[in-house]
Amino acid sequence: MLRVRRRGATRNTPFVLIAALSVTWMLTPLSAGAGTIAQTQAEIAALSASLSQQEKTSEITSNQYDAEKADLASINLNIVNLQGEETQKRAAIVVTSKALVTAIVRAFVLGAADAQILSLFNQNVTRSDARQVYEDQVIGNLNQLKNTYTRERKSLQNTVAQVATQRAHAEHATFELKILLAQNIQLVNSTQATLHTLNGELRSEIINYEIQAGVAAAKAKNIALEEQAIAAASAVGGQNAANLVIEAIQAAIAKLAIAEIAGTAQGARAVAAAKSQIGVPYVWGGETPYRGFDCSGLVQWAWARAGITIPRTTETQWPAMYHVALTQLQPGDLLYYKNLDGDNQVDHVVMYVGSGPWGVDTTIAAAHTGTDVALAPLFTAGLIGAARP
Repeated sequence: MLRVRRRGATRNTPFVLIAALSVTWMLTPLSAGAGTIAQTQAEIAALSASLSQQEKTSEITSNQYDAEKADLASINLNIVNLQGEETQKRAAIVVTSKALVTAIVRAFVLGAADAQILSLFNQNVTRSDARQVYEDQVIGNLNQLKNTYTRERKSLQNTVAQVATQRAHAEHATFELKILLAQNIQLVNSTQATLHTLNGELRSEIINYEIQAGVAAAKAKNIALEEQAIAAASAVGGQNAANLVIEAIQAAIAKLAIAEIAGTAQGARAVAAAKSQIGVPYVWGGETPYRGFDCSGLVQWAWARAGITIPRTTETQWPAMYHVALTQLQPGDLLYYKNLDGDNQVDHVVMYVGSGPWGVDTTIAAAHTGTDVALAPLFTAGLIGAARP
């Protein structure tokens, strides 16, 4: 004989009417999955913000780079203009110098400017003094012109040197900007690649989530939520993702239809079989009609009379069967309870009858040692849900 944990509960356990139940029992997506999606979405949001900032920085850097290039072109053009100006000035100085030298020599040799020249040599001074005055006059003018030329040339050279320095700085800045721009582009590409990967992971998670949501909606017969799940999957994965949700919904509906059939004709036969054992004593591990049953032995035997085989113990029955909402109970459905004896296990089951001394809250069960199989009111302490074989 199988040994199982004590099953059952006292009849005076508090109970409430099903009509007053506020619990809607349906399969819902795991909270861990939702948490993972939320975390991934938060990570993507942060990456998207970072990407946006990087793209903005790259745009600013690119604009700075273009501005620096324009400034460099302007500087180079200025250098060309200044060099041209320098050449023109040098040519002018050469021409002026030659003309001046020619004029002075002719004046000295030929006496072309008698009034000016003779005035120098007709003074009451020696001839050498007159020559000195003349040389000071003429050569002094030449020296002045030479100094002017030198000053202008130095000014030009200083300008060219300054421009060359500026050009070196501009070229260095442009080089640095090129490096920064390349780094920004690389970072943006890397972020986009990561974002693409995470979006792919998120799409997979969302699609799986919506498949579960669609199945849950189908089991709850909520067409609006079914359509919502299909639309959500389609938004992230296109028609292929929508098809996955549709297929899962159709499979769930098919299982639901089978379960509903069992919940009508076969469920009624299971109830009738259980009622035939009213008055049979509770026996721990019992599974023999007219001699003794425990709670799980009774419902297993009753459903076998209806043509459906279910596992032997409450712990194995609960996970093996189709779960239904408490608001959709049908005769023959089984109500499962957990931890009634402190073992943290699914340890008790009763069969829903649906009509009887307690109206729609009537059940039948082999409660516990010292009691017989009997009709009883539905109670909710420790109730974890309902299942349909």
